[in-house]
Amino acid sequence: MKQNFWNDKARLLLLGLLLAASAGAAMATLGQAPSVLPAAVSANPAPGAKTLAATPVARSSLYTVHETLLENGTSVQEYATPAGLVFAVAWRGPVLPDLSALLGGYFTTFKRETEQARESGRRGAPVNMARDGLVVRSNGRMRNFFGHAYAPGLIPAGVNINDVLQ
Repeated sequence: MKQNFWNDKARLLLLGLLLAASAGAAMATLGQAPSVLPAAVSANPAPGAKTLAATPVARSSLYTVHETLLENGTSVQEYATPAGLVFAVAWRGPVLPDLSALLGGYFTTFKRETEQARESGRRGAPVNMARDGLVVRSNGRMRNFFGHAYAPGLIPAGVNINDVLQ
């Protein structure tokens, strides 16, 4: 009888870990599908984020905008093509978001560029880079961080990125 109790507990623990691992990222990732859940799904995508809208905040025939408010107060907007790929992300808030999660596969380019800037003596300066299919602008200070990143190759035809990220 005692052995069944522990087997049931182990199964529940394993199921909980599996569900937590499959929850997915709470923020947008360049080149991937938008992170906002469809209206029919009511669960949060992951701990640490609250969705401000279950549907796109803004919609046009060229792109949609989804917004997520992180528990730390930082707002993240993702701009997605009609095909469902995030071509740009923007953030504003008291805490810099996890850029490795936002940039996804593009993060290695960002990391390489920022490391080179540090080696050349630029520390603590705003990030202003455009390299290898990635543009990142990031600035701020404690309790006021803001910026955006986009992949020029993913921007839909007819979209002016400067108008989108104003």
